[in-house]
Amino acid sequence: MIATLLSIGLSVLVGLTVKAYALPIVKHLVAIRKWVYAVLGSEEGRAHGEEMLANLGDEIEYYRSQGDSSDAIAFKVFLRLVTGLPDDIVRCAPFVSALLAGRMARWSDTLRHYRVPTAMVAGVATLGLVNYSLLSSSNSQGPATWLFANAVVVGFAALLWKPGSPKASRVVNSLMFMAVAGAVALVLWMTVQYRAYEIVTFRIFMLAFVAMFPAIVVVDKPWRKRLFKGKTWLIVVCWAPVLAGALAGTWLMVHSVNPLLEVWALMALSAVGLLILFGGSGLAAYAICLAAVRGSAGGLQLLASGIRRLR
Repeated sequence: MIATLLSIGLSVLVGLTVKAYALPIVKHLVAIRKWVYAVLGSEEGRAHGEEMLANLGDEIEYYRSQGDSSDAIAFKVFLRLVTGLPDDIVRCAPFVSALLAGRMARWSDTLRHYRVPTAMVAGVATLGLVNYSLLSSSNSQGPATWLFANAVVVGFAALLWKPGSPKASRVVNSLMFMAVAGAVALVLWMTVQYRAYEIVTFRIFMLAFVAMFPAIVVVDKPWRKRLFKGKTWLIVVCWAPVLAGALAGTWLMVHSVNPLLEVWALMALSAVGLLILFGGSGLAAYAICLAAVRGSAGGLQLLASGIRRLR
């Protein structure tokens, strides 16, 4: 009973809405038809559309004088639009094909001179590494994990697409700060929870990481300019006490600096390995992006030529 009443009420509401807005909607359709002709550049079609739009008011008044309601008038005008569609298509076909061919040729020329952005290369390389790690993992990853990982990479690539944008930079910096803060909090929690600070090897590793942490600031050009104003001697003066403190701390713990030097050597080898891995991935991603852009340009050019021959 309630479902029947709801369906009746919905039908009445839809009917009233159609009666109230049918004629304004049809007027907009006539105006859109005229605008399409104006965009395509058909002189005959533009004149025909202007004539129909100009005579629309007289046509509506004539139907009203015949005693037709607004929805009936809208139906008659809409029926005339529909029956005129074949003639509209005949008038528009040459201009549509010319417009498409011209647009495709311009897009092809733009893509042919398009420089592959760094964000695209980084995104494709990261996507490849992430998907390879997920596929090669011994633990079976579900679709949700796969979608989440790819969505995160695509989101970061979109944010980095315009590095000069203040909003994008603010979002990236906030996310990076949250990630670093989360990683530091996790390390501190594990250190306290498992009493790792009592292990000498762990303390040496922590000293090595703390001593190398300023390298992030040195490598990052904006931070380097912001903190040191491009002065190399200032970097050396600030970093030297950190390195000396790490060496002194290692000497006090094990009476030798060799463990710390070995950890630094291991970190350097890891950095070289990562550089090779990401460098190779970046080159492969650049080749893929370049092939995709140039291939798209060639495909659009072929399509434009094919449309012109069909005409």
